Amino acid sequence: MLKIMKKVILLSLFLGLIFSSGEVFSQKKGKKDKTKSTTTTNNSTNTTTQPTSSVVLNDKLAGDNNVTEVEVKGVGVKRDDALQDALRNAVGQAAGVAIVSETNVENFMVVRDAVSSKTEGYIASYSVIKEVPFPDRYEITVKAKVSLSPLKADIQTLTKSIGGVRFLVMYDPRKVSETDKPYYDFAVERINEYLAERKYRYIDKDRFAALQKEAIGIYQNSETNQETYVQRLGMKADAQFIIFISNISLSSKSEAFDTRTASKVLIEAKSYDNCTAEGLGTIVMESDWKSGTDQKTNMLEGLKEAVNSGFTKLLYFFNSYIGNWVNNGTPFEIRFYSIGTFRDFRDLRTKMLSDTKFGGQLEIVSMENFTKLNLTFRDRPDDLAYKILDYADQIPEFKSKVLDVKLIYGRQINFAPQKVNPPELQLDKK
Repeated sequence: MLKIMKKVILLSLFLGLIFSSGEVFSQKKGKKDKTKSTTTTNNSTNTTTQPTSSVVLNDKLAGDNNVTEVEVKGVGVKRDDALQDALRNAVGQAAGVAIVSETNVENFMVVRDAVSSKTEGYIASYSVIKEVPFPDRYEITVKAKVSLSPLKADIQTLTKSIGGVRFLVMYDPRKVSETDKPYYDFAVERINEYLAERKYRYIDKDRFAALQKEAIGIYQNSETNQETYVQRLGMKADAQFIIFISNISLSSKSEAFDTRTASKVLIEAKSYDNCTAEGLGTIVMESDWKSGTDQKTNMLEGLKEAVNSGFTKLLYFFNSYIGNWVNNGTPFEIRFYSIGTFRDFRDLRTKMLSDTKFGGQLEIVSMENFTKLNLTFRDRPDDLAYKILDYADQIPEFKSKVLDVKLIYGRQINFAPQKVNPPELQLDKK
């Protein structure tokens, strides 16, 4: 019996030793796994930069008591692109929260984007609280202090200057083959969709199609250049800004033993201020390479992606242009038909330069059928028209012909003697 008890005790000790060893091994393994897990976590967060100290952009704004603090994210190809995007978003968010009730919502989207293009005038300081580089983009989150005093003043100025801004997206069908027209129409529709999403006003496709058909009949056999054709259509459609698709091209390359084709779509778009006939710039929107056997499908998918990737940059042309109106005044083109000599216009220009509301180069340009002045003015179009008429009455040649306004088209004002009706301004009789 004693022998049996000794065996049981020895067996128990042996089993206890085994279980004890297993537990130690398990604990060691757990510690090793835990260490491994911690290392992995550390590796995954190594790309996230720690918060930076505050960066002061404007010492004067830093002392403003009327400041709001916002937290926003920016995205860009590079770090600086992402930072600038974040700062623009900060101004846009501050404007939306603080001033949306002070202006017409329909125009507010344009105004908000315009003021966001000049962030240095509103942001007092910012600090980066997170930034992460990805293989295809850079994301950065900032906390910014936005001064509301200059922001409110500039929004009121721009709201007064802009009025109802309308965009016209178009191409010249005289320069496009019948085979390619569906692609151009598709690109126009995609851009209009993006304008609608941003609550920008644009010319309806059906309305413009009717005007375009009429214009083709008028200019089909004429020597009208493309710029005149585009501006004329813009005036008939009552559009102040034009996005003109000048060219769509498809680049292709073979792949996978020549059984498949990869394609990239490029859209060349020009932007115009139609009121002053000023070109604002050209942008090429492009898609990534797309693989497939159906060229039409590749083309449509590529067009959609090209517009998606390039629309923000295209719209920035207009936003930065409008944003400059705050400091420089609103640009106008003044046209005079059937009146005045160069000496008369020099006298008119001298009177304008003595008025602080006028700015710009005020260059006198004589065209084939009219004389024009490009200038800036710090007030509404009708106030500018009154000013011109008052000054004209002080110049004998202008006064004798009784100068009058014949057409106000956005920021283009056309003058002629009361008894003269320039055929160029009779848009409905063309």
